[in-house]
Order: sequence, then C-alpha cells, then structure tokens
Amino acid sequence: MDSQEQYEALLAKWGYTDNSAKIQRRRQARAKIVKASLVFLTSIIKRAKKLTHSPAQAGQLSH
Repeated sequence: MDSQEQYEALLAKWGYTDNSAKIQRRRQARAKIVKASLVFLTSIIKRAKKLTHSPAQAGQLSH
C-alpha cells in the first residue's frame, strides 16, 4: 500500500470523505459562469462605446 492509499484509508477510518472531485467540478462550473458573464459584459461595453463614439450618430444628432 502506498502513502496515498494509506492516507485515504485513514481518512475513511476517521469518517472523512474525499470531496476533491466535487470541489473541482464546482470550481469549473463557477469559472464557466464567470467567463460567460465577462464575455457578455464586455460585449455590452463595446456596443455602448461604439454607439457613443460613432461619427454617424454624432452627425445625426447635430441636425
């Protein structure tokens, strides 16, 4: 039995469960949501900048 197996056996004996896979999935899901939110907000900001700095829009407003 190697040290990792001994460690897992000891944790099981003490009643602890290995949640590392569950924690990793949770982190990946959170990262996916954050990434999608950043892409969405970035696109909104880019569109807003495009509308406010567009020369065509400025020309139409002055008439």
